[in-house]
Amino acid sequence: MFQRTLRRLKPPQLPDGFSTNFETGTFRLPHTTGQHAAHPTTMSQDFNPSKKVLKFASDHRIAFPTAINLVPGQRVKDFHIRMHLCPHHTFSFYHLKYLAEFEHPLITKILHFYTQEKQTKPLWCYVQGSSTADGSKVVVRCASERMVRAALFRALNAAGYDSIGKSLDGSKPDLRGTIRIAIPWPKAALKVEFDPLVEYLTGLVADAVPRLDGSSPLPWRQARGPRGSWNGSTTKVFL
Repeated sequence: MFQRTLRRLKPPQLPDGFSTNFETGTFRLPHTTGQHAAHPTTMSQDFNPSKKVLKFASDHRIAFPTAINLVPGQRVKDFHIRMHLCPHHTFSFYHLKYLAEFEHPLITKILHFYTQEKQTKPLWCYVQGSSTADGSKVVVRCASERMVRAALFRALNAAGYDSIGKSLDGSKPDLRGTIRIAIPWPKAALKVEFDPLVEYLTGLVADAVPRLDGSSPLPWRQARGPRGSWNGSTTKVFL
């Protein structure tokens, strides 16, 4: 009985090629050498989505996060945020752990979530804080995300759209694609006054509208090769 108990408590074996760094807490997925290894929808050598996810992304026209381009000319030192833009829907960085080639038990639920989002929201907005730079606690990150998200929605309203990109008065085409605002320094972002932040984001959103309503499909930046960046052609983003 004691031997059986020990076997049950034995930690799961990691697959070959799955390297870990316990000092930094980083993990690296093994690189796929099969037919999907160099596909433009893959993230990088450190990440490969499962075949199920690749098919889902192709069927539903959803790109991976590296398809998002950084909006130029931002005042990062003043507002401590970075806006990224893509004229297509993209997966969230937060969900990458569910999309890897070693299929996660929750992958079906995650993909169902994206199916619902695709059917109901023409514009996807992500506001995501990080603790890497300033060691922010969860409560600080969440508070900064709530503030920046509220400011973003105010900016969309000022441009004539609701929080999911639909025209408020029906006179304009819906916005379609993805806006992602990264908050590398949540502590500093929380010190920013709300009204100036709204005014700042209103300007960025106004510049982004032509790239999300179909009137100006060209991005600010060209593709970066096989990492899934937008280059003006969907063939470089999707299967």
